[in-house]
Amino acid sequence: MSQYRKARGAVVTSAGGPVQVVPIEVPEPIGTEVLIAVEACGLCHSDLHYIDGSSGTDFPYLLGHEIVGHIDSVGPQVTGLEPGQRVVVALMAPCGECDQCRRGRALSCVNKIRPARSARLETGETLTSVLAAGGLATHVTVEAQHVSPITEALPDEQAALLGCGIPTGYGAVHNTAGVVEGDAVAVIGSGGVGLAAIGAAKAAGAGRILALDLNPDKLEEAKSFGATEVHVPGRGDLPTGFDTVIDAVGGAATLRTAISLAGSGARVILSGAPTQTEVADYGMREVFLKRLRIEISHWGDCLPERDLAAITAQVEDGSFPIARYVSEVVPLDDCAAAYERLREGKVLRSVIQIS
Repeated sequence: MSQYRKARGAVVTSAGGPVQVVPIEVPEPIGTEVLIAVEACGLCHSDLHYIDGSSGTDFPYLLGHEIVGHIDSVGPQVTGLEPGQRVVVALMAPCGECDQCRRGRALSCVNKIRPARSARLETGETLTSVLAAGGLATHVTVEAQHVSPITEALPDEQAALLGCGIPTGYGAVHNTAGVVEGDAVAVIGSGGVGLAAIGAAKAAGAGRILALDLNPDKLEEAKSFGATEVHVPGRGDLPTGFDTVIDAVGGAATLRTAISLAGSGARVILSGAPTQTEVADYGMREVFLKRLRIEISHWGDCLPERDLAAITAQVEDGSFPIARYVSEVVPLDDCAAAYERLREGKVLRSVIQIS
C-alpha cells in the first residue's frame, strides 16, 4: 500500500492569498490515525482567520474543519472504529491520557486538539491542517480521538455542522452557562455560533434572549431563531441585567460589552476565539462589584460521546432547528467564492459537498 493517498483539497499558501483546490497527498493511517473519505465540510469563520494569517502563519494551510464522512481505513492501534462507519470529526476531544484527563478534568485536556501526520502538496511541501482537521478535501487523516460515529439521522449538510459551530454555541448555553427556564440571556454576535446559542437558549426555556450584532440584517435573522429583543451596539442605551452573556465573537470590545450587559452574579461566557494579538482591557471594579464569573468555553465544553447525541436528539424532536443554519450547499471547486460570501455576511453557513 502506498504511504500516501492521492486526493484534492482547498489550500491557501500565503496570508490573504487565494483559496485554491489542488492535488494533495494524504498519509495512509498508522498508529491511532483514521483516514476518512469526506462527504461534506462546513465553512466556518475560523477558517477566514487562517486565510488572513491572523490565527497563525504556518502556511500553506489545508482548510476546513467541520467534517462528515465515512471511515476508509484505520491504523493498527485504533479500537472501536472500523471502515465504513459514518463519522464526524469533533473539533475538540479529550485524549484520556494526560494529567488533566487522569484527574477527571477532561474539559481541560492539554491534548484536546491533536494533529495527525500532515498531508502534503504534490511537490512534497507539508501542509498545516487547520485545527488539526484540514477537512476541505476528498480525504483527510485525523487522530482517532477526534472521530465520533453518528447515525444516519441527519443529512450530510447538517451532520457536518456537528464538528464545530453548532456544539460551540449549543454547549455554551447548556454546558458552560447551565441556562435554565426563565433565565435572561444575551448573545453577542449573530453568526453561526451566536445563532446556535440563541437557538439553544430558546430550547432551554430562557425568558429573555437578547441578540447583539453590528449588522441589522443578522438581527432580523436572530429573531427568527428565538431572540426576543435585538440591539445594534452604539445605537441607543445598552440593555443590562442578564444572567448569562455569551460572547460569540471573541474580542476586547465585545468582552467590555459583555461585562456591561451582565447583571449581578452573572456568567460571562467567552466562546468566540480571539486572534493571536487580541489584548483586552476592562473595568475590574465593575466585574468585582457585580460578582461576575468570566468563563472560557472551548467547543461549548462538549464531550463528543455525550453531546453530539444530545444535539441530534433535539434536532429530531424539533426543538433545535439545525437545518436553518445551512444557507447553501456547493461543490468543492466553488469553495473560494463561498468563503467570500461568508466573509461578506451573505450566508450563515455554507456547506461544501465533496462526495
